[in-house]
Amino acid sequence: MSQPNIISDSGYAKLFSDLRKLWESGKGRARAAVNHQLLVTYWEMGGRMAMENLSENAGYGRAIITRLARDMGTDITTLYRCIQFHETYSMVPKSDHLTWSHFRVLLSLKDPAERRRFAELAEKNRWTRDRLIEAIEDSHDETDNKGKKTKQLKRPEGADYVFKATVLDVVDGDSLVLDIDCGFDIKKKQRVRLAHVDAPPIESTDGIAAANYVRNQLAMAEFVVVKTTKVDIYGRYLADIFYSHNPKAEIGEVYRKGLYLNQELLDKGSAV
Repeated sequence: MSQPNIISDSGYAKLFSDLRKLWESGKGRARAAVNHQLLVTYWEMGGRMAMENLSENAGYGRAIITRLARDMGTDITTLYRCIQFHETYSMVPKSDHLTWSHFRVLLSLKDPAERRRFAELAEKNRWTRDRLIEAIEDSHDETDNKGKKTKQLKRPEGADYVFKATVLDVVDGDSLVLDIDCGFDIKKKQRVRLAHVDAPPIESTDGIAAANYVRNQLAMAEFVVVKTTKVDIYGRYLADIFYSHNPKAEIGEVYRKGLYLNQELLDKGSAV
């Protein structure tokens, strides 16, 4: 009768090490495959919607995309991002690290050279989405507003009529549709207009650029904080909008220290 093989301590350690390497390698390949297929899917969806010229007709295209988002159970911003993804990249980007979350951030960069540079840095340094956002914001802080003077708004401070909200649609550069959390499990869908700013008409090139800027910035935020004031002559609430690209930021912190969208549009020259 043959004796059973008995693994020594060193043999077991080698077996464990080999299996763990195979396990981790396999999981890594699986994640990469799933991630690439997700990119392919979004790119193909963008191509299919682009065939209908939805991005060329602002009013009609927005109505169709809003309907698609509702029927598919997704959000409007994701569908716009799919179109932009297809328009920006002639083929699906190949990456061992960058995910759809990374590309959503990269798509906010209009300069192709800047987009490539940050994509390469994120790939090389294995940046998370949040680290990529931080690097982009740090870079822009160094170059924005050099000697440039714009109208400075007084940042609201009072706690009245301050709510957490989700962005449902960017109508144009200064109008949003929000799902506002009113508290006590009450939510209200409300169209608001940004207070103290006036963006160009959505039908114009500058108007489309302003709306895209707002859409790009808010797409990277988990939520927005809205402070509403009076109603304008069209029945829209005038609002100050605050947001953060830090997914861990709390509502109070965003309101006190977050990015102030109304002021940003003025600083960028996207509104007056």
